[in-house]
Amino acid sequence: MPDAGDLDAAPAVTGILLAGGRSRRMGHDKASMILDGQSLLQRTATALATVVDEIVVVRAPGAALPAVDAPCPVVHAEDPVEGEGPLVGIARGLEVARAPLALVVGVDMPFLQTALLRLLIERLRADLEGGARWVLPIADGRAQPLCSAMVCDALGTLRARIEAGDRAPMAVADILHATRLAEADWRAADPEGLSFLDVDTPEDVAAALAQLGRGT
Repeated sequence: MPDAGDLDAAPAVTGILLAGGRSRRMGHDKASMILDGQSLLQRTATALATVVDEIVVVRAPGAALPAVDAPCPVVHAEDPVEGEGPLVGIARGLEVARAPLALVVGVDMPFLQTALLRLLIERLRADLEGGARWVLPIADGRAQPLCSAMVCDALGTLRARIEAGDRAPMAVADILHATRLAEADWRAADPEGLSFLDVDTPEDVAAALAQLGRGT
């Protein structure tokens, strides 16, 4: 059920926040980790709330997550099965989303930049006429599906690939005619690529703390 906000007006953009991973390399739940006085879940939700009209937090079945304070409605949804991977989590978020467009992010990305998130949605809107249904930024030579923008009517495509046995998000990239956003196209919005820094290990946390020490 929604935690906050008015659900009467249809949202334009939903933020899908994936918080159902097993955190094997970290050794404990990442969503509840505290960084600079906030849980990673709250940090990610705060960044999303500057751009979206509602947030869908997708968690593992039965998982207890920290509270989220946001100026928009926050809805919690559970993965149907634990540990099935991000494609299943994205599909679950799309099932709940009420907007036509969605931003998809992972809970372990503590430095999401508002300008970058806005750019992803703007580019998706611009590319819809050409048939693109997903915008995938490329960072360090790799597509970044967990910091991307997708049309919510892609749900049927995701379900079909999941039923076929796929679990990796990139399995739907070509079917959705994904726009691959080159670094030259997003660098002005996020000059240091901070949005793509995730924290999977204790060493990553140390690097994140170093970023905070720089005043980022």
